[in-house]
Amino acid sequence: MAGLFDGFEGYRVASEAESRQALTTALVAVDANVLLNLYRYNARTTADLLAIFEKLEDRLVVPYQAMREFHRNRLSAIGNPEHATGEARAALEKSRAAAVRALETWSKQLAIDDAELQRLHADVDEVFQRLRDAIASATPDRVHPSTPADADPVLSRLSALLAGKVLGRPEDKVWNGLIAEGNKRVDASIPPGYLDADKADQHPEGAAGDYLVYQQACHEAKTRDMDLIIVTNDEKEDWWWRRGPDMIGPRQEMTKEFFDSTGHQLFLMRASDLLNRSQALDVEVNPESARDADVNRPDLHDPGMWTAEAVDMLLQQLRGEGRRDLADVITAAASAGGAISRENIYTLCGYHEDRMLRGITRPTARITADLQAAKVLPPSVTPMMTPVYIDAGPLSAIRIPSEVVDVLGPGATPPTTAPDAETSGKYQPLADYLAALDIEATSMTFGEIEDILGDTLAPSARKHLPYWYSSQNSLCKAVAAAGFKARGVRTDSEVVEFVRHS
Repeated sequence: MAGLFDGFEGYRVASEAESRQALTTALVAVDANVLLNLYRYNARTTADLLAIFEKLEDRLVVPYQAMREFHRNRLSAIGNPEHATGEARAALEKSRAAAVRALETWSKQLAIDDAELQRLHADVDEVFQRLRDAIASATPDRVHPSTPADADPVLSRLSALLAGKVLGRPEDKVWNGLIAEGNKRVDASIPPGYLDADKADQHPEGAAGDYLVYQQACHEAKTRDMDLIIVTNDEKEDWWWRRGPDMIGPRQEMTKEFFDSTGHQLFLMRASDLLNRSQALDVEVNPESARDADVNRPDLHDPGMWTAEAVDMLLQQLRGEGRRDLADVITAAASAGGAISRENIYTLCGYHEDRMLRGITRPTARITADLQAAKVLPPSVTPMMTPVYIDAGPLSAIRIPSEVVDVLGPGATPPTTAPDAETSGKYQPLADYLAALDIEATSMTFGEIEDILGDTLAPSARKHLPYWYSSQNSLCKAVAAAGFKARGVRTDSEVVEFVRHS
């Protein structure tokens, strides 16, 4: 007779006691993103996490693919301290100047006494000088991309710690077979790693990187006849069994697969989980370390931004290839604020209910790679179309980057709107005003445009320069319909010049 979880091992939630016990007995496999974050945590957190790794001794391993990704992305994780410092100084100076201008405007309107105004100016200068001093006194020995390996404290510590603990690369036939299997699993949305489908054209292993880490860690645990803990800072649904913001444990499919293969239990932990459970290993850590490790840090690949030019080129390429359906999905997602549901995709594109959405992101991923090769886009950007999954079900929605929403406009005209109605709404008064001009160019403030509209501009008009140069959002369509285009936009002074199309 079977028990409650016999055949349903993936649905059993491990207790905190079991998780702590596993730290003392299980094999612990560390993913690349955890090692890379050693450069991004504060020094205390890095030291505490390394102390935990050292306590694991021979139970610590790093899969070959994880080490490969560590070396591949290490310089990006280190970043450019001088550039960051320069940007911080520039941002502070801009803020200081804005504060001074605000005080000047305010004092004139309220007839503030000059002596009081000077005192307020002195207070502003004092605050910003303290901030400049703090930046100038930042840790001077931060690792740089050009720092020699033997002078890099993280590398030096890892070199000693991981000696004999990095799993070797299998022979070519086996390795290539694993890559093929991993990419098949991505196509079939089998965890882990299927949300990395957009990386198919970026690396030799395609989108199989997460599977390679997982598979080799599982194989090593099976060889040693041990439970397995995979430590990763990847929090996506293709690794974790999630319910809302709660990460319950590994995906049920992974837990079941590992149990069927080994008879043992699979655990997922983040770096912050290790730090919170350090006492199980008799390691004392600073209470602040777990909080530091739990901070949501930007992607280690430091993705660049989609520009209006690149968005237009991608949409034009899709339409030229006969994939107007995907162009419409992107535009509709922008009009809805950044995402479009599975149901709306089928309705918009007229797909038959039997049609699968598998591989729907591939055309945009390929065109993105072409734009990157042509240096129209930076080497790393957020994928144009990111599939969203709930639990183990089918694709639930498509998400697009926030800057693409800004380029196309949160109120971008959905593709179902008739062309002759596209400029008849909010921005039609501006189109009428420009069409009536008999000059080649005119400069206007954002406020003057709003006076013509009798309404406010979209927030993106003030926050994102590319918004003014898109061919897709409602404002730019209205301007183009009048025979003009934007030029020399200054979002800081809120001035735009409209010039007639040649």
